[in-house]
Amino acid sequence: MTTTSAIVSDRYSTSTSQVLISIAVLLACLIVLFFVVDTAVVQDWLGYARREEARVPTFFLRIVVLIGAIAAAFFAITGTSSYRRNRVSYAPWLFLAVGLAFFMVYVIIPIFQSFSYSFTRWDGLYDVNGIWTGEWVGFRNYGLLLNDPNFYTSLWNNLLWLVLFMLAVPIGLGIALFLNQTVTGIRIYKSLFFFPFVISQVVVGLIFAWAYNPEFGLLSEIWGWFYCETKVNIVGNLTKVCSVDPPSILGNEHLATYGIIAAGLWPQIAYCMILYLTGLNNVSPDQVEAGRLDGAKGWNMLWHVILPQLRPATFIAIVVTVIGALRSFDMIATMTQGGPFGSTNVLAYYMYDQAVGEGVGRYGYGSAIATVLFLIMLVYISYFLWRMYQDEKGAH
Repeated sequence: MTTTSAIVSDRYSTSTSQVLISIAVLLACLIVLFFVVDTAVVQDWLGYARREEARVPTFFLRIVVLIGAIAAAFFAITGTSSYRRNRVSYAPWLFLAVGLAFFMVYVIIPIFQSFSYSFTRWDGLYDVNGIWTGEWVGFRNYGLLLNDPNFYTSLWNNLLWLVLFMLAVPIGLGIALFLNQTVTGIRIYKSLFFFPFVISQVVVGLIFAWAYNPEFGLLSEIWGWFYCETKVNIVGNLTKVCSVDPPSILGNEHLATYGIIAAGLWPQIAYCMILYLTGLNNVSPDQVEAGRLDGAKGWNMLWHVILPQLRPATFIAIVVTVIGALRSFDMIATMTQGGPFGSTNVLAYYMYDQAVGEGVGRYGYGSAIATVLFLIMLVYISYFLWRMYQDEKGAH
């Protein structure tokens, strides 16, 4: 009995040598990562003539050191008595550790860096010695935002995106209900409806830009059926003559934003449709049958029986659609580049434009715009996370 207890105690005891060696390696990696690995050092090691040439090798070297630090931390934790006694509880966090580490380095830290840059005036460049050339200006960038009409245009366009993008949820639900049938060839129709979502946003933007073209686009062809006719001109060539010229949607500052939103809705509807099709597969047939016995059909069946069971799918569809509307960038960059006259700018694209686009060199101002966008998204995301927590809490 005593021997068995000793074996069990030894099995769950801390491996002192493993922990100490791992901690030493971890500290060494952190020192190298934060104080040693630098573009100037890598430039000297590899013999580059210019510091810019050492940036990519420096990046990969930091990745290697970071992975070494994560591995050392893993071995340090797994060598402790606490981990060995509570392995099941610790295991999920160890699986998440690598993802959380990279998320911290490449998402959380840049968020705080962007926030700090918003209080500076900086052109995004360093001097020849690698010293930061920015200037602390406090809240001046935010004061400029309050007097910038382009910022208010971008904010209003984001609101338009947010409101109109929500049409993807009911339309996706309607298509899902239509496709939730057991008829011949329904899988082909489902694939065709889902196809827009798997296309790159840039490709979708190009397709709609061509479709909107008033000279040769799809809209121009449809317009010609009603307002145009083909005639022979004075030199004997066929010419299309229109009583009313086709609209230039992307060239009209009052229509361009709506045209881009329509393009963005195409793939978003497909995504919401897939979410609802998945949810409809989990609808309880017993509840549906009970509703029929109680006389529910049509709208009453949908509202009182089907939609309550689709609440998780609806929640995810709304969250994804809201985030997609607030971070809209690809479509604007592809279709109008913020034009005409800045009328299609949204906060994400205006931020990019001020930092590296037309307003190149205004990193501080662009960071201020990014901070405002982040705070808006944080409000929505926090609300939806709170709702999800409340639902989970109620379920228990």
